[in-house]
Amino acid sequence: MLRSIAPLTLALSAIMLAPLAQADCADDQAWCETKCEVKHMTDDAAIAGCKSKCVAERAACSTQAGAETAWDATKEAAKDTKSFFKGLTE
Repeated sequence: MLRSIAPLTLALSAIMLAPLAQADCADDQAWCETKCEVKHMTDDAAIAGCKSKCVAERAACSTQAGAETAWDATKEAAKDTKSFFKGLTE
């Protein structure tokens, strides 16, 4: 039972924090695509290529945000586990 507490805490923390980080990535992508449409107003192929770059940047942003969220959740889970055992043994 005790071994399942830390992973559960980690998973719940990651689920709760991930949407916040991904919202910034979505905003960045929307802004990037808007700039593409303005910059290449009359060239559909250039717009498509530019938007492809925006999608790739979004993927990188989401990956980085997910990794940071997981790291933060891991640190918090370790702290909680330490506190749990402190309370258990005192």
